[in-house]
Amino acid sequence: MQNFTTNKLTFWVLCFFLLVFVELTIFNNGGAFCLLIGAVLLYLSFSKNVRFFKWTGIFFIAIALFTMWSLRLFIVLLLLYMLYHYLQKENEPKVVTLEFEKLPASKNDIFGTMPAPVEAYKWQDVQIQRLAGDITIDTTQTILPAGTNLITIRQGIGKVQVYVPYEIPFCLHYTTLFGELTCLHAGPQRLLNESVVFSDGNPEDAKRTLVIHVATWLGDLEVLRK
Repeated sequence: MQNFTTNKLTFWVLCFFLLVFVELTIFNNGGAFCLLIGAVLLYLSFSKNVRFFKWTGIFFIAIALFTMWSLRLFIVLLLLYMLYHYLQKENEPKVVTLEFEKLPASKNDIFGTMPAPVEAYKWQDVQIQRLAGDITIDTTQTILPAGTNLITIRQGIGKVQVYVPYEIPFCLHYTTLFGELTCLHAGPQRLLNESVVFSDGNPEDAKRTLVIHVATWLGDLEVLRK
């Protein structure tokens, strides 16, 4: 489970909902409910560590495999893709390239990436609600006013990065369905339907404090100082 990254889980969750949608709308097959029940049981087996839920979930997914045409087609396409990828990997020489981060689509309020500003700016409390995309907030590019400064982020799918100045104490409240937390020198820590509360620098007695609230479905969080 530790090698199963958040991005991989996001991909398989989206494939799962796509299969259920295709089966219910195009094929009109009730086998999609077996797949749904199996997925819920597998989730409970990982979160509660109950082996009975694991095998029961596999049983329901096996039933769905024999009844859902879309799932059969998906498996066939997946095997063909794996075969094609293997043949391409064997025939082509290995090339080492550098990957650069793509420019963000900042005008989209629901999807896209929200980068950190490159110039100094006047601070205002941050409240962000977004379905999908990456979010970066750099509080080192501004001067935090005296008192409590708030960052509230509700994110569906995507990575969140928050940079905090060394001299500013902060308190973090993080809740996620599935994700990894990297906070200062701790982590990455895998979280599965869990919440974390962390503070650094005695925020109760400081003149300026930063309170960070982050809630995600599928996404990682990094809180770093610079």
